[in-house]
Formats: sequence, structure tokens, C-alpha cells
Amino acid sequence: MMKIAVGIDIGGTNTKIGLVDQDGSLLDFQTFPTTGPDNFNEYTNKVKKTVLSLLDGKKIDYTDIIGIGVGAPNGNGKTGCIENPPNIKHWGTVNLVTPFSKVLNKKIVLENDANVAAIGEGKWGVAKGLDHFIVVTLGTGIGSGIVSHGKLLSGSNGLASEGGHIMIEKNGRNCGCGGRGHLEDYCSVRGIKLTAKEITGEDLTFREISERFHNNDPQMVKVFEQTAEYLGHGLSIMGTLFSPEAIILAGGVATIGEKLRFDVEKNYNKFVFSAFKGTTKILVSEISTAEGAVIGAASLVL
Repeated sequence: MMKIAVGIDIGGTNTKIGLVDQDGSLLDFQTFPTTGPDNFNEYTNKVKKTVLSLLDGKKIDYTDIIGIGVGAPNGNGKTGCIENPPNIKHWGTVNLVTPFSKVLNKKIVLENDANVAAIGEGKWGVAKGLDHFIVVTLGTGIGSGIVSHGKLLSGSNGLASEGGHIMIEKNGRNCGCGGRGHLEDYCSVRGIKLTAKEITGEDLTFREISERFHNNDPQMVKVFEQTAEYLGHGLSIMGTLFSPEAIILAGGVATIGEKLRFDVEKNYNKFVFSAFKGTTKILVSEISTAEGAVIGAASLVL
């Protein structure tokens, strides 16, 4: 019998769903806007419709699915709930596991999206073989998953490792969580767009910022130099606490390339506790940004 898992990545912008085999290979993949259905029951039914479409396209029977892994912002594996995600505010706190189990009739495993990325990175990515590492997802928001002594750190309430909400600027920008000056406000896609507007006065899309950076636009070079300093500062706080072998950058912002990675590592070593300088590698995930979180989510049940 073929063992197939469904991996679901619920992002602040899009939901990605894929079929993954036991070797970690993505068989098929679809995406739709997370912000579409306001009603969570409608969203659950949309998920089922997408899963059935994927199975039909690959001529795979529903009985071949062994389970469904879900990564979500503020996803709590202990409670089965998504708890007040700052970038999907219209949901509030919602129980995911119960309605998903009822509608999909499969084992459902929920975990924080960045924790899912860390699990996938340790199983199939550049963190394979490492016992101490942090994965930082840089997208609509910022998430982090910490693995220490080979085990995922989840904390007392299941929501540990919210690195995006480390304060790096006292009385800084307003954060979607209600706080101020958090790492997410400076190094997420939204944060980078704000930095670009401060420098240029223009409301630019992330794609425009990226394209102009790759064309050596001096203003966009400055945007990413500032971003690298902010990110190096935030990561140095995590590194000083956990002394990882590596910090892996994942998500859309991480695809900017080697210059950003190099500048982040330089700033990390400028800010980190002196005894730890040069002991942590800053790496970029080699798992596809679009597919990586889906594969990581599937690994929760494989």
C-alpha cells in the first residue's frame, strides 16, 4: 500500500496543500488565498475540496492517506487550536483539529508553522544531521522553530519560540500582535516594504523591491543593508540564548540571495555574545519556499 500524507501550510496570505510520499517527495500541489472564507467551516470545506482535487489528479485513493499534517501561525499542537494569529485576525482563536477531523475523516496533527519548517529542515534539508539549530521563516510575518538536543522546543503552552516578536527597537513600529518594535516589523515582507517607503517615499511591492535590488538600485541596496542589520540583531538574541550550530533562513525574503545571507551573518557576529562569535552558521534553506512548509507539515504524520 502506498503511504501518502497530506501537508497543509496555512499562511497569512495563501494556503498551500500538497501530497507527499514517505520519501518526502511532493507528488502534487495547489494553493488558494487564506483570506478568502471568513467562516472557518467554509475554509475547512475548501481544504477538503482541494485535497480531493489533488487525489483525483494523481489517481490516488482517499484510503491511501495515512494522515494530514498542518502548519499554521500560532498553531498549538497541545490544544489543537490556532490561537489569535496576528496575520489572520478575522479567525481569532479557532479549533482546527476537531472540524478538520470531522470533515476529512483522517488523523490530523497541528503544529506551529515555523516548527513545521524546522521539522522538515531537520528531516530533509540543510539541518539534516544537526542537533542544535533554529529555522527562521521570513514571509508575511516571521516565525521561528528551535531544535535543541535533537528535540523541538514547544514550551509550557505549545507556543514557544516566537522569535518574530523579539523587540529590537524600543517604541518602534506597531506590530500586528499589539506590541511595538518587534523583529517581524522590520524583516518580514511587510517590514521591508515599510523600510523601502521610509527610504524612497514610494509604496512598492516586494517584487519591485527585489527586482530593483537585483538591478543594483542604490536605494534598494540600502533597504536590504538595513534589513540585514535588523535581522542580524534579532538572530543574535536567539543565538546568545540557544547557541545553535546553524540558523537557517527560509521563506520569501530568504530567496533574495547570498548578499543578504552574508550581510546577516556579518551583523549576527557583530551583535552576538562574544564567546559565540563565529560558532553559528547562517544558512539559507534549499527546500523550495513554496513547497518546503508543505513537506514539513506532511512529515508530522509520515
